[in-house]
Amino acid sequence: MPSRVDTPHTDPTLSSRSLLTTAAFMPLPRPGPRLRGREQQRERLLHLLDTTRSGPRRGGVALVEGVAGAGRSRLLGDTCAVAAQCGFSVAYADADEVRRAVPLAPLIAALDLRTDVEHPPLDLAATAAGHSAWLIDRLHTSLAERLRRGPVAVVLDDLQWADTTTLAALGTLVARCATQQVAWVLARRAGEAESLPAKLFAALGDAERSERVHLPPLDDRAVAELAADRLSAEPAPELLACVKGADGNPAALVALLDGLVEEQRVRVAEGRARPAGDVQNGPVPRRFGVLVRDRAAALQPGTRLLLDVACVLGHAALPEDIAQILGGTTASVLPALQEALDSRFLVCEGDTIAFRHELVRQALLATLPGPLRGSLHRQAADMIIGRDGGVLPAAAHLVHGARRGDTRAVTVLCSAATAVVATEPRTAAELAQRALEITGPLHPVRANLVRVAVEALTRCGPLPRAIALAEESLGGALPQEQATVLRCELSAALLLAGRAARAVAVAGPPPPGAAAAEGLAERMELGRLHGLADLDAAAAEREARQEMTRRGGPSAGLRCVLARSHWHAGRVGEALRQARAAVASAGEERGVCRPFAPRLALAAMLTHLRETTEATALLDVLRGEIEAEGWPVLCGAAKILGSSLALAQGALAEAATQAAGGLAAADEAGMPRYSPLGWRTLAEVALRRGDLTAADEHVERLTRTVAEQGLDGAAATASRAGAAWMAAQLAAARRDVEGLDAALAAVHADPYALRSLLCEEPAAAAWLVRTAADRGDGERAAETVRAAQRLATDNADVPSLLAAAAHAQGVHQRDADALRRAVQTHRDPWSRASAAEDLGALCGADRAATVMEFEWAMAKYARLGAARDEARVRRRLRRLGVRRRHWKHADRPASGWASLTDTERRVADLVAQGLTNRQVATQMFLSSHTVGFHLRQIYRKLRLRSRIDLARTHPGVDDGPGRHVTDRPAPPPADTGAPADTASPRGPAPHAPKTPPGPALPAPAHPADTTQPR
Repeated sequence: MPSRVDTPHTDPTLSSRSLLTTAAFMPLPRPGPRLRGREQQRERLLHLLDTTRSGPRRGGVALVEGVAGAGRSRLLGDTCAVAAQCGFSVAYADADEVRRAVPLAPLIAALDLRTDVEHPPLDLAATAAGHSAWLIDRLHTSLAERLRRGPVAVVLDDLQWADTTTLAALGTLVARCATQQVAWVLARRAGEAESLPAKLFAALGDAERSERVHLPPLDDRAVAELAADRLSAEPAPELLACVKGADGNPAALVALLDGLVEEQRVRVAEGRARPAGDVQNGPVPRRFGVLVRDRAAALQPGTRLLLDVACVLGHAALPEDIAQILGGTTASVLPALQEALDSRFLVCEGDTIAFRHELVRQALLATLPGPLRGSLHRQAADMIIGRDGGVLPAAAHLVHGARRGDTRAVTVLCSAATAVVATEPRTAAELAQRALEITGPLHPVRANLVRVAVEALTRCGPLPRAIALAEESLGGALPQEQATVLRCELSAALLLAGRAARAVAVAGPPPPGAAAAEGLAERMELGRLHGLADLDAAAAEREARQEMTRRGGPSAGLRCVLARSHWHAGRVGEALRQARAAVASAGEERGVCRPFAPRLALAAMLTHLRETTEATALLDVLRGEIEAEGWPVLCGAAKILGSSLALAQGALAEAATQAAGGLAAADEAGMPRYSPLGWRTLAEVALRRGDLTAADEHVERLTRTVAEQGLDGAAATASRAGAAWMAAQLAAARRDVEGLDAALAAVHADPYALRSLLCEEPAAAAWLVRTAADRGDGERAAETVRAAQRLATDNADVPSLLAAAAHAQGVHQRDADALRRAVQTHRDPWSRASAAEDLGALCGADRAATVMEFEWAMAKYARLGAARDEARVRRRLRRLGVRRRHWKHADRPASGWASLTDTERRVADLVAQGLTNRQVATQMFLSSHTVGFHLRQIYRKLRLRSRIDLARTHPGVDDGPGRHVTDRPAPPPADTGAPADTASPRGPAPHAPKTPPGPALPAPAHPADTTQPR
């Protein structure tokens, strides 16, 4: 056991071996890392030490109070260390529940009173009963002996466990030493205001030169600092929101953070720590759960029982409800309730008593055995139904406690699910599915339960579950009307899942008499037409107009069908007009999200056409519409469209974050229609940043998603075309000739696929023309130009299609005027930069014009975060003799990962992935010599010897949809004027004439210099 600060001495008058073994040799606490959020309290204790040491007849008392885990022991340990360094004789001890039976144990341990084995041991009971005054005198004598050597600091912790004799002795000793150099630091756990320790603190607090030091919960700043200490990274706001369950308690916060790290539920990316998954609604971290349960176990049995009941009742409950479950009155549970409030398990919220955080409630709930928990839920449901008949609150308990065959529970669950299916579909789905689990096949409400469950699952997902449940029920014997209603719900689920052919087959005309349900025939016909629009645009348009005639006018849903039909037919301008009209009339109709929201359809079209301002506004409204009408299944689609808009605006980090979130939401909902766009966005971000490894992974996931998602019709064709285009860009960047040829063949295999791609990706036309020309495939280049011009001719009022056609024409025909029009009219900033770069490549002998266009394009690429494109243009400028600084000064340490420059970090990332110097040079538009130079600097700064050491020590990243594009910075690749890289995501530049360049231009580095791929 560690030795004490002072040399221990022996008192010959004491000889109790029990006293020795339980109280003596109390080690001093060791100071830990820096205290966060306790700076003021520490300063007050240090001030006490300073004033005690400054005068010969001056002492004082500090009374430290805080809840369990508030940092008392850490604060006292720091105080002891400082006192010892300042020449104090430190007397430290802490009381505990076991030694509570030993009179004066904390003081004897702190002042190091020993026994003499030559004297017979004293009877402890007799000591406590008849020798208390003598023991106190002996303690005072020991204290006086210490004072002869200098000031004394008496530090006692956990005095809530101190025996009455110790508390009485403290009152006496503090009074006797009031004019001596003794600093008393006394600490106890807050709570129990009427306890003896609390009364002692109250009495000492009234004395002269005494100060109360309260340890409140840490404020937000201290929580963030402590989190940064534990995680070695700055905590993101979403992570700080998750750790509010610790209530600013340092010990609880450490347990929660360490638990999340141990369970890999925190990921550190770009120096920021973020939650991995849904921390707040996921399982309670084991460490945090153990801490909560241990603290609850220290409470009185009545308080523990009250917490058990409260956690079953939910986050908040009325005190009278808790009392009724416990079989008593509100007055009878007041002591237990007060202890739960004092210990901060519960807080007051208006008229209710609530858990301070859901994580605390879940941790306590996990301690209840399943049968007991279910019984309490049933008791709560009976109480609610018997009191006010609240179906939904009762159902929230029955979903956890109902037993199979409980007819009343089935009825309650069915009523509650029906009531909330349109507003809270997730709740309705949970209630209805639970009711189906406990009901028999012949129960009269089962058919209605299936309908409600299918509708709720269609609204919130997962769609495969909704489809399976509906098809299973339709396979049995159902009344005609119920079967028709279920077919309508199934058709909607199939449409959202992208299975158009099956949706059209299911949504046939309802049988006679079944159309009596409100809008049932109209809903089924609308679903059928939406499916038909994916399969046969011309037929869908024709039949939609016939339906308009039959109804006596258009509706928002029918206009939406027309808009989608026109889009698939390449009549983009007319599609926009119909979609805008559908949105305008949607406000007058209910259920505009079923089965396709007009705003979603219009927002998708505008996003593809890069009309970012209008699309962004529409998405904002759409998110509110999704929440208001209860269609969370569409949330993933809205996020994915938002990610595409962010990419178009050059916000690469935001694009990657939204795409990853949208893909996760779409996967959870089982709605894959927009997932290919999400993977394309992630791949495009990686390509622009020059991270080909990440791009490769995203393209692979994109290809697999397109193959497995089960889409049919126009959606499937468009998805395959988009995947092929991304694969072509990646193959070009990797200089994979065979892969590039295969991808281009897939793009051009179907004229409809090519047209769909050019509608959805305006930048694709010029890229495909440039790449086909570089491959010597003039036929495909001409085919792309014709397709782009046909779209522009048919949609003269759509700026993005006009710009794309002009750009493709300018690249194919080397038409500078067409490229200038493209620069001016492209809606996409990246496409404008691309057109300017192409224009610069055509300027030929006009060196000044070439430099001007290249510099404008490079600046545009830089603002958009397109590091690879920026580096390529910078190299082209250097070949013209123009050099531009592209590095930034930054204060960095001399060694470690933080010391690396942006370029060095990028080189380290690629080398750690296993790339050779030549491969790194290819990706970063550098020479192999320059890569070698950077690698030597990396070895020096990181104190490494080899590439193996670098790969082993590389920080690495977490897995996830957007991991490579969000989990590490992708700085602009440097350029040293190295030989041309012959591949990049942009594809090759326009063909230059084979005549030598004009006298104002330097000679090309190699014959292909002026046709260098981009």
